[in-house]
Amino acid sequence: MKNYILVAVTGFMLMGLASCFHHRNDISITISDDADEFEMDALYHKRKTHAVRVYLNDHLLHNKTGRYKKNVDGEEMILDDNTKLYLNEYPGSLRIKIDKEENPAGSYEKIKQACEEMKEIMLDN
Repeated sequence: MKNYILVAVTGFMLMGLASCFHHRNDISITISDDADEFEMDALYHKRKTHAVRVYLNDHLLHNKTGRYKKNVDGEEMILDDNTKLYLNEYPGSLRIKIDKEENPAGSYEKIKQACEEMKEIMLDN
């Protein structure tokens, strides 16, 4: 009887351990584009963090004027072309938001295109 209990406990422990690693490969990318704002929320493989950061620095933040402040929505950044966006970025997590009414249409299109390209980076195996 004790052997059955030991086998059952060991089995439950192994199932619990396996469930810890189950969500490790899940990717969640949500893009919302309504009349007022554009937003991308992404959870992705942490191993893609470097590639996402390189893309951000090369394509969006390379012309950051240095004007930024932290707030509830993330880090508010104003780029050289006066694009104002909110950015939260951590390993395996990215959130970008732009208010369409506060920015010219070209800024919205630039951010939207960048998010689509970063989405491809995140999904690339």
